Amino acid sequence: MKNMTEKLPKSKAFFWIIFSTLIISGFNYFVITKIKKYRQTRYVLEKYNIKTIYQDKKDVNLDLNLDVNYLAEMLDLSFDKPTNIFLFDEKEAAKKLLKSPLIIDATLKKMKPDCIFVDYTLRKPKAALFDFDNILIDQEGYIFPKDPFFKDFDFCKIYLNLDEFKGFEKIDTKEAKLALEMLNKLESSGFSDLVKITMLDTSRAFLQSYGKREIVLQIDEVVSINKEEKNVQFVFPKILRLSTDNFLEQLSNYASLRKKIIKDYENQASSFEVTSDVVRFNPKTIDMRISKLAFIDQ
Repeated sequence: MKNMTEKLPKSKAFFWIIFSTLIISGFNYFVITKIKKYRQTRYVLEKYNIKTIYQDKKDVNLDLNLDVNYLAEMLDLSFDKPTNIFLFDEKEAAKKLLKSPLIIDATLKKMKPDCIFVDYTLRKPKAALFDFDNILIDQEGYIFPKDPFFKDFDFCKIYLNLDEFKGFEKIDTKEAKLALEMLNKLESSGFSDLVKITMLDTSRAFLQSYGKREIVLQIDEVVSINKEEKNVQFVFPKILRLSTDNFLEQLSNYASLRKKIIKDYENQASSFEVTSDVVRFNPKTIDMRISKLAFIDQ
């Protein structure tokens, strides 16, 4: 029986081996050349220049996004001197953002061809520092600028009697810790829902003389009355002088007197001739440091 498979001559077999090798090698060379050329040209192509900074949604508690120009400045990004997205280092960029006293943590991701995604966590302001202009403080005691980031927010002020501004660092004094602790207790007790807290002064809470130790809390009692077909707000400021030992009990005593105080204010406001939508009276001082007594400075 004859063999059904005809063998190729050695010369033809050698030719096809060489031919196949050249085809594969040529194809590989073509692909590698294209990849190499792409890698070289992508660094200079305009379409790979970063043009957009995308942020995550606003913080649900602050309702705030940082201005894109501020982020671009922190990241050294500029339209005049564009940055190629392939030369952009996410980890180094995150380190730049963390230099801002406002940002706790940050992550970045490149989104080709020309966008970067920025996700960050901001410090949450607890109060404004009365000691310095344009400074906020968070629950941990870290300070950071107010404007332009929180210019539309109204914060209670705390006074600590600080000597000088030493930069955006953590304030770890006893006075600061007490003030932040008090604000938390005023919120959890519901007292801050009854009145508007405008100032908390703990600068004298730890004086050597026990007789001079005190906490000063400034509040606004607001009474709204309809007069002459318009709503008028009457603001009655109070300065409460409290002891450092049992200030919550003293505030509870004030709250128990508050119904009568508000009733007196309503009577006073109803007979007051108004010329504006907001009427603010002079502050009254109430010294509540002695148990079961309240001295009112008329």
